[in-house]
Amino acid sequence: MGRVRRLRKSRWLSDLKRLRRGSKLKEIVLERFCYHPNATLGVIKLDGETFYSVERPWLDNQVSVSCIPTGTYETGWRESPRFGETWHIKDVPDRTYILIHVANFARDVEGCIGLGMGLMGDTVAVSESKKAVARFEELTKGVDWKLRVENSHYAALL
Repeated sequence: MGRVRRLRKSRWLSDLKRLRRGSKLKEIVLERFCYHPNATLGVIKLDGETFYSVERPWLDNQVSVSCIPTGTYETGWRESPRFGETWHIKDVPDRTYILIHVANFARDVEGCIGLGMGLMGDTVAVSESKKAVARFEELTKGVDWKLRVENSHYAALL
């Protein structure tokens, strides 16, 4: 029990130190570069690191089967019964409970965003999702930020 408390206190102190250093992110950009009939792929560049995203294909913002529309969204933490504490994308038009979580394939998300460290070469998917989500959470924990989703045909090449 004492170890758990020390870990929680250590995590809390780390988050507090980051806030005191003024490391607030104002906006993180998700640049979509691939609209495939089975999935949508994108890229996020953050603090010199690259994360790839996988979402459902664009199907006119239909609940649970479509990626979210382009735009800028507030974010916050949310407790998910399936994924635990994770990022929540707020105020998506006509949608609720849009999360960023572990997912390698579009079939692993229901309107949410999955993150990976790379792209799979033989299919429209991302790789090393658990590693990517853990690292993304390390970089953003304790920081207020917005997500801007935009189309960019050349994002993956840069």
